[in-house]
Amino acid sequence: MTTEEIPEVAGRSYVSKVYRISRSRQPVVDLLRHGVEASGGRVVSCSYPDHQVAPIFLSAEDGEGHRYGLLTYPFTTTRRPTRNRPSTEHRFQIRFGDPTRTRTESNPLSHDPAGVDVTLVLAVDPENGIIVGLDPLVYAELPMGISGYYRQSNAAAVREASWAVWAREKARPRTPQGQSWEGLEAMVGFRPKRLLDYARFEALATSLGLETALRLDLADSFTSGRPERHELEELFGLEAGTILGIIESNFRLGVAVRGGVAEHHLGRLLRAEASVDEVEPIDLDGEPDFRVVLQDGRDLTIECKNALRETYKDGDAKVEVQKTRDSGAGRKYRFDAFDMVAACMFSVTGRWHFKFKWTRQLTPWSKDRKRIAAIQRIDDTWADSLDDLLATRTPTQ
Repeated sequence: MTTEEIPEVAGRSYVSKVYRISRSRQPVVDLLRHGVEASGGRVVSCSYPDHQVAPIFLSAEDGEGHRYGLLTYPFTTTRRPTRNRPSTEHRFQIRFGDPTRTRTESNPLSHDPAGVDVTLVLAVDPENGIIVGLDPLVYAELPMGISGYYRQSNAAAVREASWAVWAREKARPRTPQGQSWEGLEAMVGFRPKRLLDYARFEALATSLGLETALRLDLADSFTSGRPERHELEELFGLEAGTILGIIESNFRLGVAVRGGVAEHHLGRLLRAEASVDEVEPIDLDGEPDFRVVLQDGRDLTIECKNALRETYKDGDAKVEVQKTRDSGAGRKYRFDAFDMVAACMFSVTGRWHFKFKWTRQLTPWSKDRKRIAAIQRIDDTWADSLDDLLATRTPTQ
């Protein structure tokens, strides 16, 4: 359903597509309204039920008088026995209306171009009073009909602390729209009383365009409430002035800060390497993060990525090597995109150090071996420094 067929959602002309929803969504909306009030705020307006469509627009005001515009895409979570699925799973489905029909259509996720309203993609469980926030930057389009899950242990952590953060590997996509869902996904679970905290977090995470690892780190800093400025400085290992300098010196905020802090530390490390003669940050969309000229004259490009704090059972770390935005195969890098990857290990070790690997030694994508798989295991084949990596032979040598 296009916006020409029904009135705009609360006058939000940037909403490019809306969906009819039934009265059965009322418990979900009631929990969101309760969340605003339990967060110490008040609901100024709500587009539902006057307009029984999704997305639902909520206008809220907190106890300090700050206003929030929340464009919400709420999906209902259930815990029902499902054949061939674990009994401890909490399941939600990305759907509005008939998924058989809508999954064949374009289903763009709307964002306020002015950055005033914040888009929230939520899995809402009215029965247990739990909300799980999904990363809106993951979706170039909503993958209609695809199911998502989280575990009973995640729900228990939310009930205990009111806020919990975790990452999960997404299920294999079953439709062309679902291809952008492949990889790792950050999830933030919270009780309704933390709804406005989540809105503050999402506004910051979205404006900075944070990739999965940095998104998890930022969400973790909200565990005990809204973080103070000094806590963010401690999280990034930099003073506020340096952080602002990183943002100001780059051409676009979303691209600049997505891993910008890790890139700053990587740049300092590269300049200290004995084998490096010149380090050039590359500030262009779609290009690698660094170009280095070695003492022996070789010219190499480096892509900086952040390791996830969740590791494999054997202790190996994992890193997501794909683009934050785009869809389908477009999110997967080609093997000729850069010469090597530098994985920032801060999320795993709490220290700003890196692991290095030649791009052509990475695992290829199962659907196209000319492209890099989204998730890479950081094992003992990764070097501890650029100099150590240079001492190994590349596959092309």
